[in-house]
Amino acid sequence: MLQAMRGGVKSPIMKVFLVFLAVGFALWGVGDITTGLIGGSDKAITAGDESLSPREVAIEFDRTRRNYMPNATMGEALQSGLLGELAGVLARDVVFKAESKELGLTITRAMQRDAVAEEQAFKDELGNFSQTRFISVLSNAGLTEEQYLAQVDTILGRRQIVDAIGAGAAQPSSTARILTAYEQERRTASLVSVAVDVSAIPAPDETSLSAWFETVKANYDAPALRSARVGAITPSMFAGDIEIDNDQIEDAYADRIDEFTTPETRDVRQMVFESIETANTAFSRVAAGEEFNEVAADLLEWSIDDVTLGTVGRGDFEDDVADAVFDGAAGEIVGPVESAFGFHVLIVDGVNEGGEVALEDVRESIIKTLQEEAAIDLIFAKVNILEDKIAAGASLDEAMLEVGGNVLNLTRIDRRGNNIDGEPVDGGENDLTQDSLVLDAIWTGDIDDLSVIQEGTDDMFFVVEVTEETDPRSRTLDEVKSTATADWQMVEAVKAARKAADAIAEGANAGDGSKFTDAVTTTDFRRNGSGLDHEAAGIIATAAFAQDTGEISVVETGSEAIAVRTEAVIPVLDDELDKVSELVQGVIVNSIRSDILNTLARDLSETHDLQIRLGAVQQLLVGSQN
Repeated sequence: MLQAMRGGVKSPIMKVFLVFLAVGFALWGVGDITTGLIGGSDKAITAGDESLSPREVAIEFDRTRRNYMPNATMGEALQSGLLGELAGVLARDVVFKAESKELGLTITRAMQRDAVAEEQAFKDELGNFSQTRFISVLSNAGLTEEQYLAQVDTILGRRQIVDAIGAGAAQPSSTARILTAYEQERRTASLVSVAVDVSAIPAPDETSLSAWFETVKANYDAPALRSARVGAITPSMFAGDIEIDNDQIEDAYADRIDEFTTPETRDVRQMVFESIETANTAFSRVAAGEEFNEVAADLLEWSIDDVTLGTVGRGDFEDDVADAVFDGAAGEIVGPVESAFGFHVLIVDGVNEGGEVALEDVRESIIKTLQEEAAIDLIFAKVNILEDKIAAGASLDEAMLEVGGNVLNLTRIDRRGNNIDGEPVDGGENDLTQDSLVLDAIWTGDIDDLSVIQEGTDDMFFVVEVTEETDPRSRTLDEVKSTATADWQMVEAVKAARKAADAIAEGANAGDGSKFTDAVTTTDFRRNGSGLDHEAAGIIATAAFAQDTGEISVVETGSEAIAVRTEAVIPVLDDELDKVSELVQGVIVNSIRSDILNTLARDLSETHDLQIRLGAVQQLLVGSQN
């Protein structure tokens, strides 16, 4: 789950929170976060005079969980290691805040504005800062402007420190140009494909098949196999039969009314000025009857897209701006109102009243949810009955009949849940054979004994009775003859295709290019196969880039053998070389700066006596589940 969260961190605003997440907690060398870390302190993370309270860390943890692990409960997020990794990120921030304070560094409003304006996530299609995108991105991240600017201040302070040390990290531009020229070079090739045609290969005679089988027979060995009977109960077995009365439905609707309520929104346009004087001028002109967009174009050179915020909620603004917008009526001009970004003049184009979804519109959804919840409660009662029946000596069939469960037979499966040939089991048993908890119970249990009742995935509870085990063994040709015959034919078909492709390549190299007359000429492609429309693009590109123009080599894909002739080498254009090498130069420098940042962070953690105590944070988070 944590890996899924890391995989979703693509936008710059997410990186504000999770940069260096993978090394965060390990950076500080903190061990078991549940032992000896409370120590009576009311601070979760301290460095010098800077600190974060357990409540602040818990809030940040919950925000991060909601943004990047939305389907995880608080307990699941804790078990995933999120708290430890987040603590590493926060600890680094606290350490650099302490160093910034000691050095007397300051962050000005102009620095904040420049940093926000440079943020790619806030720019429109023309590369200009867009207030609309700014509000949208912050809203999606669950941040207010104030919270985001606090993050910006931390980054700017850290940047001042690292910039001073990393100023000499620049590398010669020639290095980047050489790397860019190599990676951006493109080539074209001509391809002649020979299909692997198994149907053209006759079945082998007994002598040939037997001789071949002796060389590969180990590939057909049977693994250790077990057969088992699995009794299982799941909430879904009972949910549909649970009756939900009208009082329960109405109570659930009242309890969850927030889910069925749409908050008020407003359609808003705005202008933002650096000075109150210009903002007052804009307000007066619009109030006197000038069109809002025309005033914005005149004073700010803003387009309609720049002016239009669209439909926004109260949480999309700082408090003062939000109050001005949402206290105004439709058509009203409000402002100037000051925020961290300047002085706002806004007009409310429309008011979209909030409202509640009627009970009847969500009745079926509520019933289904209540049935599922009741079924989960019922399943535990069923488990207690099941335990009592098994303890009293009931057989697996008798016990499962009592609780309304199912008994499935799993016949001769290996440790991965596959059959004797290493293939997935067909039918309804497939879900069970792919459940690692069920497999573990099958392969750790004793023959003919009932296992203890265990919980599997999706609130399933199960009991396993292992009925048989067979040891690994060699299999005779007669046992696998059909499979071995098909495999032999495939091997021979691949050989035949390769031989034909080699003949084409040899003939062309010797001057007979007749077989290349029908060759397919590719579009230009890169070393990694990008630009090449073929399922084996990577293999073909590797061959084409490993030989000179006019040379031919043969590659195999399993379904075809391909003669590849390199036709042309296309160097990167100078303009592209200049642009891309500049980016590569930046990547090199940033990589070096990252190393400097990590090393400096470790050193400063000692200088400012970094302390991390997460016990109280855990207590807050665990308590919030109750």
